[in-house]
Amino acid sequence: MCGDGGHQHAVLPESSDLSRRDLFRALGLIGASSAAGGLLAGPGWLGTAAAASFDGATPFSMAMHIHSSFSEGSGSMNSHLDQAKRNGVDVIWWTDHDFRMSALHYRKVVHFTSLTQESGDGAPWQWIKQTSGSLKALSDGGILQSPASPKDTVADGSLWVQAQSTSSSKAALGFFAESHPAGWNYHNNIYGQILSIDVHPTSTSSAAYLELSISTSFHPATNNRPAGKYVLSYRVGGDGAPGSRVVNGLTGIVTVAAPMNQWTTLALTPSDDIAALWPDMDEHDFACNSITLNAVSAGPLASGHFDYLRFERPFSSGDIPVQLQDSIREGYRDRYPDVAQRRALEMGQFLPHINWFGGNLSLTDYTGVTMSTHMDFMRQQIRLAHAQGGLASYNHPFGYTSVALLPKATQDANRAALAAQMIDNNALDCDIMEVGYRSRAGMDLAHHVTLWDILSRNGMFITGNGVSDDHAGDNWAGLWNNWVTSAWAANQSERSLLHAMKAGRAWTSSLTGFRGQLDLLADGSCPMGSVSVSSISQRQLQITATNVPSNGSLRVIRGEVDYAGSGSPQPNTKVVSTYPAGQLTTGTTTQGIDTSTSCFVRTEVLNSSGQTVAVSNPVWLLRERPTRRIPKPRQVA
Repeated sequence: MCGDGGHQHAVLPESSDLSRRDLFRALGLIGASSAAGGLLAGPGWLGTAAAASFDGATPFSMAMHIHSSFSEGSGSMNSHLDQAKRNGVDVIWWTDHDFRMSALHYRKVVHFTSLTQESGDGAPWQWIKQTSGSLKALSDGGILQSPASPKDTVADGSLWVQAQSTSSSKAALGFFAESHPAGWNYHNNIYGQILSIDVHPTSTSSAAYLELSISTSFHPATNNRPAGKYVLSYRVGGDGAPGSRVVNGLTGIVTVAAPMNQWTTLALTPSDDIAALWPDMDEHDFACNSITLNAVSAGPLASGHFDYLRFERPFSSGDIPVQLQDSIREGYRDRYPDVAQRRALEMGQFLPHINWFGGNLSLTDYTGVTMSTHMDFMRQQIRLAHAQGGLASYNHPFGYTSVALLPKATQDANRAALAAQMIDNNALDCDIMEVGYRSRAGMDLAHHVTLWDILSRNGMFITGNGVSDDHAGDNWAGLWNNWVTSAWAANQSERSLLHAMKAGRAWTSSLTGFRGQLDLLADGSCPMGSVSVSSISQRQLQITATNVPSNGSLRVIRGEVDYAGSGSPQPNTKVVSTYPAGQLTTGTTTQGIDTSTSCFVRTEVLNSSGQTVAVSNPVWLLRERPTRRIPKPRQVA
């Protein structure tokens, strides 16, 4: 038989995509929605004639870990939707960092008392000197104790910049606000933000100006503009009239008035300027991605001082950021009708990070949470996600750094330590774990997948998925970690996709390495992801694997389910058969599986170079009731 008694968290009906749309329209939170320009037709992730499963389900490909203008990178919802369309991906789950949406611990003021160790709120930034073009020797900059803005509450200095080009060609000297050491604590969605800064120009002209430059988000090509990052250039001096706005491709030039040799406060609202400069764009879908303060010269001397930078973020409180993202999502619906957008969040100030998929989302309150209490707090948040009808994913289990692969012995040790921990804490009761990474935090794909195998060995029924964790949205196919997840579901609704993931009806694959389908069916009734309990010693497994790469192969992997526990956190899988691509021309095959001992079985696809490019979820074929309850979606009548 298949299935067993169990427990299931209720999945609520999919909520309205924008329950407060009228409110947001009244507040002016719904921006222009332009027609997409010059987009390529998607190739169709699963082909033009994607087969239905034995149970009538349809495969839907999903990007399950994506960061937009609400996180620290240069991505926008627009750019990611464009990439989904180009690559034939059916669904995007928006998993922006909850604490960045709330601007938690974000810097509110900079006093310019130091380039590296300023006192004030939040961790210090590093103001890094940058130059461009050919500059005369007098060009320089740094912190000077005087003059300082009389408005600054800590009047111990200002940032001086001075530049003079050696010719009529532009040259610049400035300082970039490197906030990585402080956790990128000004990088997030810029809608409604007000940046105030005091400026004291000492030398400007029509060919020399002071500049506050803000790099925002990447957007696809549209209306005869190329794809790229949009930049706002706020200028004191230069050839523009004060109060004017001028578009130069992807750069918007805003000239502001500030009299010479005196302090003036500039109050800048970038989203208003974006709306005026590029009225075909949705001004809500832009990030504050980098800030640079410059002196720019095309011959004459440009010099002056900056001081007392302040941030107001009125749209970062409560659940307003979630509602704002909903409004942007709605605005792009008609432009990208073939890409379903689903609500999600990435939770966690510390590791592990947890994705909350679907249900009644709310931003996390981290008041009082420390590194020592983080794990217990995340378990509480996972319970909340379940209670609100969502699912939880254990993200990048070894960490999120991009470093070279560690020695195999070190990878083995890291895997054993983490596996023991996850067995003991039941993976914090997560439903999903990210396993499809080509490499992450020095750990290769094999160690991610076999970490999952160790959990499967212990009867932990957790769905494996694969992701990109992309923050840019400029080239999904070209990413090192370009994995997606495909689910067999009734449709693309939130309810159906969550049910499929909870049931393990999914596989994960490289976006460029495998465009086929994977499925399993034991004894004609127990599908991939299900748990079957039977005393039969031989089971028949129907294997679906379409479009296996030319000269590639499919491997069938079997592992014992022996509940070895954290005392033996090692994989025990073996390859029981290998099918060259030429033997899978029909897309299916059947073979017997030894079930004289309890086991789980999964498949993986290899390309012609022997690299794994796709992995299915397992089916568990047990001889006795498992020690953990079987989730209801994994039961089969």
